[in-house]
Amino acid sequence: MKLNLRLSGAVLCCLGFTLPAAGQLDSSVLRAKYGAPLDREIFRMPAGFDLIVDYGLSHQVCRLEVPALMPSKEEISNLSTMKQRMYDFLSELVPSAVRGKESGRFVALQGMISLVTIPYEHVTINEMEHANEPFGNNTIVITFPDTPCQNPPSR
Repeated sequence: MKLNLRLSGAVLCCLGFTLPAAGQLDSSVLRAKYGAPLDREIFRMPAGFDLIVDYGLSHQVCRLEVPALMPSKEEISNLSTMKQRMYDFLSELVPSAVRGKESGRFVALQGMISLVTIPYEHVTINEMEHANEPFGNNTIVITFPDTPCQNPPSR
């Protein structure tokens, strides 16, 4: 009887460890619920930041995302210099011949967040800045609206 109780206790204990694994999410569950994932690559740049690239169905670039400020190894960092260095990097990555003609600039302010939008013929550049985070989550996103990109599923 004692052996039987010990055995059943051991079986229950083992089942207790396997139950959380049965409740785990996996790729097939997420794909069934939300559709195909984005085709995304993250490149670690030697300057110390990540370049996030989203691709469309034809494997062409749809979206590029970088921090708004180029990381600096200097002790005293000048925000305008760091921003200019990032724009210089983006000018090499997406030169003016690829961008096309600029068609204006738009600024939207909402509380402590500002969004600067620069539309070109073939790309749109959006820079989002959080006023209270000069080194934080400020980002620059370049989108290619002409590229057939994957859209998130509609709800």
